[in-house]
Amino acid sequence: MNKDKNKVVERLRSKIQPENRIFVRKNLAISAQVEILLKEKGWSQKELAKQLRKTESEVSRMLSGLHNLTLKSLAKLEAVLGNEIVVTPLEACKKYKSTEYVTLKVYVPVKIHEDESVLVDYVEESNIEYQKTYTKQTV
Repeated sequence: MNKDKNKVVERLRSKIQPENRIFVRKNLAISAQVEILLKEKGWSQKELAKQLRKTESEVSRMLSGLHNLTLKSLAKLEAVLGNEIVVTPLEACKKYKSTEYVTLKVYVPVKIHEDESVLVDYVEESNIEYQKTYTKQTV
């Protein structure tokens, strides 16, 4: 019976249009971004609704991941939240064209025997460079 259910699910999944998959994925990404911005501001959806002059249910639908957001509503969200929500690859290349290097130090615990007691000290093992980059080349 389980195999039959899996076949049905797979058949249904195969019928989903690629643009619908992209639509849902991007809407959920936008929703997640808005949720992070709300958390940073300490706002609830209720506060966001107040700032947007919309009802709580309208904001809930907007952030459901299935609502068809317009560019105008995205612009209003960005204005109210004071932060970008959607950045095109071209904009990202221009904005993040520099490379930032951060040096991390890794410490490992080392046991030291002193007067028959075991002490633990931390010794630097190595330096590791972490590179934060946007790899898309600008044209």
